[in-house]
Amino acid sequence: KRHFLCAALAIVLVLLFSAHALSYHRVDQTGSTKKQRLMYTPVPKKSRGIFYGPSHLANLLEPRGYIRTDNEEDAEYVWVHKPSKIKQKQLKPWQRANHLPNSYPLSEKGAFVETMMEYGARTGKNARFVPETYRLYNKKDRQRFIDRLAEGGMDESWVSKRPHVDGGKGVKFLGPNSKELHVFAKSLQSDPNFGGKSHSSSARLIIQKYVNGLLPYHGRKFDLRVYCLVASSVPLVVFYHDGTLRISLSKYDENNFSSQQVHLTNWSAQKSAQGTKDNADEARASFKDLASYLEEYVSQNPRVSHIKDPISHVRGQIKDALATVAHIYRDLSFSVNVKNHGRKMCSAENGFAFLGADFMVDSDLKVWITEMQSGPGLSHDSETTRENFAIVLPGIFEVLKEVRAREMSGELISEMESPNTWELIYKDNFRFTYSGGNGGS
Repeated sequence: KRHFLCAALAIVLVLLFSAHALSYHRVDQTGSTKKQRLMYTPVPKKSRGIFYGPSHLANLLEPRGYIRTDNEEDAEYVWVHKPSKIKQKQLKPWQRANHLPNSYPLSEKGAFVETMMEYGARTGKNARFVPETYRLYNKKDRQRFIDRLAEGGMDESWVSKRPHVDGGKGVKFLGPNSKELHVFAKSLQSDPNFGGKSHSSSARLIIQKYVNGLLPYHGRKFDLRVYCLVASSVPLVVFYHDGTLRISLSKYDENNFSSQQVHLTNWSAQKSAQGTKDNADEARASFKDLASYLEEYVSQNPRVSHIKDPISHVRGQIKDALATVAHIYRDLSFSVNVKNHGRKMCSAENGFAFLGADFMVDSDLKVWITEMQSGPGLSHDSETTRENFAIVLPGIFEVLKEVRAREMSGELISEMESPNTWELIYKDNFRFTYSGGNGGS
């Protein structure tokens, strides 16, 4: 009896004091320690394959055996547009929602820049794909920008942004020595509150150097909307997928700032300017279209003729950049275990996130990130986006299905490879890198 009591007490002590440490460490065949739970809560039979989400997601998933529900509490997968709609603390351990609990530092433009700057200061490794940026609500940044204007910055182009809004709202383009730039500079000097007083101010602004020498697409400005999938949070496994080109409907002239629409590429801004949504197909193009265009561009421009595979060159830089973002944010916005005031923000045992990222391409085929989005729209206005999402979205659930199978079988999630058109860019002991022509490593 004494031996039985001692054994029971030992089990209780292990559960109370060592559960967290034991439940997050696995050892693979090479003897390397990996982070993964020893056990996951099984999905109740009645909830398997059930998802809560928008109707156009249902149109793609239901033919593949998934069932849509109007009750998110019964759903194995929960998919909503805005992170605030996820009740993170009310999620059941077996539920998986498409937003992780701390997306703000990633998707808020000012917080994103701040996080990337802090990483550069801490490691000495600057993110070369982020344009020159200043937070006007930060005293040091504000003064740096004022000094920058005094040292020739008035002769350059800038973009002012409200970092907490999307859809092209709150964006102003300031041409070199323009009336708008002079008014902006004067406001900075005369009004200490201009641009916001803190990171929580509703009037806060960031300002970025306008990337000159952008590559136009058939004479019009474009950027690339690509996708990133955090397939598993613990352990962290991240994939990449091509998206589409977002194209302005106006002829591009980088020196013409009389029309904002020339420089905006998102569909909501284009639709508003044109007053119709009938020309949505003109505002999108595929990566296949881009590949053909880049081949022709490289063949006609000696400056970039050394780039033998231009679409892979562009894609490689993007994947490298997103792998860097994953590395920086792994314990901040990509973790289901993140805490607020010492308490976990989410009650699920694992999670996933479907993220958007926007990149510009300059005439040297260098890429520049403009923002990350924690809730990219599932626009299906154009044939190009419909075709893209018909591959992207079902592919996500194929990946999630494998993650779940590994949770239940005890196989290491970190040993996943690219299962379909989603390409692996980050996991334990692997981070995609691109050196300019040698691919990933």
